[in-house]
Formats: sequence, C-alpha cells, structure tokens
Amino acid sequence: MSTTLSDPPSAPVPRGDWELTPLGHDSWRVCDRARRQGDADCLIAYVERNSTGSLDVLWLRRPCPRVTRFRDVKHMLDALDEAVIAASDRSRAPSPIRHLPPR
Repeated sequence: MSTTLSDPPSAPVPRGDWELTPLGHDSWRVCDRARRQGDADCLIAYVERNSTGSLDVLWLRRPCPRVTRFRDVKHMLDALDEAVIAASDRSRAPSPIRHLPPR
C-alpha cells in the first residue's frame, strides 16, 4: 500500500472533494464525494497506468482538464482542482447569446 499520492493508492483515499478508488492493479476511478454514490455525476474519470508508468485518464464529465496523460496522481488531481476552479470563475460577464427575433 502506498503512503504518498505520487503512487495511486490500493484502497479508497479521499483528497479534498475527490475519492480515488482502485478497480484493479493498475486502474482506478475518481469520484466526487459531494455527490451521492448512486448519482451518475458522482463518477468523474477512469484512470489507468500504462506500460511507461504514466497515467492515462478518461474524463467522463465537465469541467475537466484538457490533458489526458499525467506523471502521477498528484498532478492529475491538481489539474482537476484547477479545472473546477477555472470553470467556477465568475469574475467576467457571461458571453451574450445570439438569438433570432420572434416571428
């Protein structure tokens, strides 16, 4: 069992709002702890360690990082945190939506 987040854990480990759960020897899922376990939006990503040792990520919902390959779990979860923060930035006015005039 690993003790750092540089290696994926072998048991479910919460980190902030995210929980990393092992699915096999080299695969994990990332869940949102703020959502109910039965909620489909609870599942954020599937992670798999490839033959080079890096992590390939399949993002299942937005907001998510644009990157799909990471060196380790810490970088992956940090990128997820940054994507969520960027998506919730409301310091700018929303873009106007063009529409057709009524008939």
